[in-house]
Parts: sequence; structure tokens; C-alpha cells
Amino acid sequence: MQLPSPLGSDALRAWAYQRGPARYYQPAYRHIAAAVGIEEGTFLDLCCGPGWLAIHIAAGKPEVDAIGIDHSEAMLAYALRNRGPRLNVTFRHMEADAIIYPPGTFHAAAAVQAAHHWKNTAAILKEVHRVLVPGGKFYIYEADAEQSEVPEGWIHKQGIWPPAAWLKRNWSRYGMDVQAWDTLKGAVRASPFGGGEDGRHGFFRRMVLTRSDT
Repeated sequence: MQLPSPLGSDALRAWAYQRGPARYYQPAYRHIAAAVGIEEGTFLDLCCGPGWLAIHIAAGKPEVDAIGIDHSEAMLAYALRNRGPRLNVTFRHMEADAIIYPPGTFHAAAAVQAAHHWKNTAAILKEVHRVLVPGGKFYIYEADAEQSEVPEGWIHKQGIWPPAAWLKRNWSRYGMDVQAWDTLKGAVRASPFGGGEDGRHGFFRRMVLTRSDT
């Protein structure tokens, strides 16, 4: 999960995210991991940032191998640090539109707060479809730019930080509104997935796509 930062360099953006959102979004990572609910097999975290979704997906599940990929070396450095001694979590430098894994590698995949960055959405969707097993699911989460409330239990607060107004301002600035979400849904319909379940989860808009071919 990544949100843009006004800081200039990749290293500074990674540092700012690790110090801020990566801490107070911990409950959100856990909610998403529970929704994915994979108990065995291989999971792909697309544009993994500092790695927390993959870490929570794999936590306490020795039958799960979680792999996070990102194009940012700075983010991956924090992901490796956050992973600690866990043996079933791997992070690799990789582009989302050129996934270096064979067809049918992953039983589930997710992209959290990443799709609004994508420059080649069609190629990314095609790649994820390729590397999923038949019946595998791809979860796409984007902050709802029009979210008016902070859902209970989704943000870890230390004292008054982060204030609700600040969170909602960031979701409005970096999330997806109806128009952007509809554009993404159009790309999904045109992709090998052919469509997906559209809904909400917490402060996110969510699509769940399934590779249905055999």
C-alpha cells in the first residue's frame, strides 16, 4: 500500500511512508489480509511498498508463501527490514507489467492503493491473470476519494494522530472517485478477467477479479 508524498526522492518517499502511513494503516492491512483469507498456496502482493500486506497474509500460516514485488528499491529495503526472520515472505524488485513468474504460479493476488499509479493498466491486468491459477482471485483496493467517515477499527491512532480530517483529505487527494473507478472497471472488462465483483471494504473501493478459464 503506497500513497504519494510531496518529498522528492524515492528514498525520502519510502522513509516518509515507513514512518507514517505504514504504522497507522496496520489495522487496514490486517482487515485486507483476513478478507483475502488464503490458508495455503502462493500469494502475490503487487506494488507491495514496505511489505506489510504480504507479511500479514503469511503470518502464522506456514503453508502460505507470500511474495511482494515493487519497482522501488527504497520501498523494498524497508519491506526486507519489516519481514525480519520470516521464512515464508519474499520481496523482489520487479515491474507489475513484467512479472517474472510462470503461468499459474499464484493462488491469490492483491494490489492495494496502487492502481492509480499504473501507466499500463491493460498489461498489468494481463500479467496478473497469466500468473494466477484457474479460480485464483485478484483483489484491487483503492481509497474511496468520496469517503466521508473513518471506519472504526481501520486506523491505528497514537493520541490524536492521525486526525480524521487529515485522513479524509488524503483519501480525497490520492484515492479514486467514481469516474476514475469506472475507468478502472472498464479496463477490467476489457482484460482477460472480463469483469469482477465491485464493492467496498472499510474506506476502500474494492474489486475482486477471478481467473475463470481452465
